[in-house]
Amino acid sequence: MYVDTLPLPEQVKILLKNLGYHTLYPPQEEAIKKGVLDGKNVLLTTPTASGKTLVALMCAAKAVLENKKVIYLTPLKALANEKYNEFKVLSTLLKTDGSNPSIAISTGDYDVRDDYLKEKDVLILTNEKFDSMIRHDPEWIERIGLVIFDEIHLLNDEDRGPVIEMIMSYFLSYPTRPQIIALSATVSNYRDIASWIGAETVNIPWRPVKLIEGVYQNGQIFFYDGQKFETLRSNHGPAIDVAYTMLNEGGQVLIFSDNRRNAVSLAEKATVVSSKFLSNLEAEKLKDIYEKIIVSEELTEVGRRLANCVLKGSAFHHAGLPHSHRTLIEDSFKEGYIKILCATPTLAAGVNLPARTVVINSLVRYHSEWGQSEDISVLEYKQLCGRAGRPKYDNVGYAIAILRSGDTETFFEHYVKGSPEPIYSKLINTETLRNHILATIVRFPGLTEKELYNFFLRTLFGYQRRPQFVLSKIKSCISHLKLNELIEEEGGRYISTEFGKNISFLYISTSTGIHYKTIFEGYKNIKSKNIMDEEDLILLSAVSSEDFQPKFHLRHSDYLEFRPFIENNLMPIFNTFANLDFKSFEEVGRSFLSLKSWLNEETENEIYEKFSIEPGDLYRQVESAQWLVHAFTKLSNLFNIKSLQTVSSLLEERLRYGVKKELLELTKLEGVGRVRARILFSNGYRTIDDLKKAKEHDLAKIPKLGPIIAKKIKDQLKYFPP
Repeated sequence: MYVDTLPLPEQVKILLKNLGYHTLYPPQEEAIKKGVLDGKNVLLTTPTASGKTLVALMCAAKAVLENKKVIYLTPLKALANEKYNEFKVLSTLLKTDGSNPSIAISTGDYDVRDDYLKEKDVLILTNEKFDSMIRHDPEWIERIGLVIFDEIHLLNDEDRGPVIEMIMSYFLSYPTRPQIIALSATVSNYRDIASWIGAETVNIPWRPVKLIEGVYQNGQIFFYDGQKFETLRSNHGPAIDVAYTMLNEGGQVLIFSDNRRNAVSLAEKATVVSSKFLSNLEAEKLKDIYEKIIVSEELTEVGRRLANCVLKGSAFHHAGLPHSHRTLIEDSFKEGYIKILCATPTLAAGVNLPARTVVINSLVRYHSEWGQSEDISVLEYKQLCGRAGRPKYDNVGYAIAILRSGDTETFFEHYVKGSPEPIYSKLINTETLRNHILATIVRFPGLTEKELYNFFLRTLFGYQRRPQFVLSKIKSCISHLKLNELIEEEGGRYISTEFGKNISFLYISTSTGIHYKTIFEGYKNIKSKNIMDEEDLILLSAVSSEDFQPKFHLRHSDYLEFRPFIENNLMPIFNTFANLDFKSFEEVGRSFLSLKSWLNEETENEIYEKFSIEPGDLYRQVESAQWLVHAFTKLSNLFNIKSLQTVSSLLEERLRYGVKKELLELTKLEGVGRVRARILFSNGYRTIDDLKKAKEHDLAKIPKLGPIIAKKIKDQLKYFPP
């Protein structure tokens, strides 16, 4: 099927051809035949790189020219950024009123209304961001003509799945339903999901690059199509031996490791191999990337190890790296400079980084929550394999698993021939269901129990479970919400209390809200407030809440080092609040102490050396704590505890920048972070007024500032009142 023959406006066809699209892939053609351009709901479950995004782009272009609002939902911020860059081309079209379509992206600040987004034609959002937006303003749904759900298989995810399911259910329940397009590479029970959302299905196992799956065992690679390769036998391990063998065939290699430590170790071992495949030009480019990592403002030991790998053509990628380093690595791999990239499995669900060869170093995962290892799912295996083969560069992609036990026939039968596990609703979790029942009552006050029940029958949970079971779960959740004063009943109808409404708008769980309320009640009963540091109380409340992530437990060495602080500062809190005790502190103790270090302006490297918390994890902790302290501030105002509100508001700002109180005025300036603020302060520039009096050339002489930053500071000062 040719682009010229599609039922699309001429300017859309021209746009597509300018982007290099002239003919359609088989899955794209099938989607057209199933009515995707006629407004029908469609579920596309086709392999990675089979052209699902182009289907979404065509439909979005058609919709905006028909004056419909388009929403594109993704599970990850990184994916949202990627899709935003792809969909920006829509702004070159011309609407009937002569204006260009407006495109926007939003991924954070869940309790902000963001009313300006209502005027945009195309919005790229994370699922959680959109969920929070329609909690504040449910009428959003009525304005939408097309909604695209990316990575719909994440309905099966414990954390992200319920949010996707609830958003989908709201669309399905509205009289004016938008068109729904759902995308995934791995949904085995696609007929069930399609039936639930009333969609046509496109399930074609076609991909533009042929995938050949294989397994390594005892020095040989056995491919499913009958090919067999002998590999080098070295002391660097099977994954590196396979990488060397496949690099000789051309392309790049992506090695998936089961954890971060192994990803780093494999990348360091891989340098022996990757360095052999670098051209002089590539080696020069990698030197530039090495320098960019080394000159980072707060270089950690992890950063040094990464830089040393990059210099020799390998790298590692995991969530512990700072965003700037991850971006450098991603770009360098896309450009072909890095020959071997060792990553944790999260990369498979994130940015688009295909390689000719994918090596799966381990088919088992250790679950700390269960204290044991288990085989990875078929769904995860298929997701990892999906990265093999670069469209437009490769004719074939290889996915090779390292088999350390068992036989190859069993592997082929289970993983290669097997189907991904079916998707089941995760709303069955009681705590999760409570959160979403509360959010539904906040959105639509005055619902009866029967109306709530009818709504939840429209969810995947309601579709897959017996009606009586759904009703009993709803009754139990309503009782809990009433008991904890999150909702109240008036004449058989439910409305949220101000407490419940705030929890929903702040996008925290009901358990975190109740946890905070217990602290407020205990605080009001304390006769002498001087027995504890209120800032420690607030930070401890945040990190010990259900919503705080990631959690790092207290090690024995941490306790020995910080025992005086724990006994003098935290024991009074433990002795006063029943829901804050030493046992619960042990589960998050390292997180709490590392955040204290952050607030005391210790560097990322110092925090890493002291607590073994990598920069990426530190940033996520800071972001999570800041959000939860913000919620604490809002709720302390609701419960009229002004002293806690004042301290909490100040703590929120300090967490944002990682500074002591005296630097907060300086960090208001763009380009002046925690490091430059301390340098300015140490050089006698302690306030905005001090900077106003300073000469630009004097500021430029200060280390880590220079003329560009000095000018930027002086330009901003004119906007600060005298």
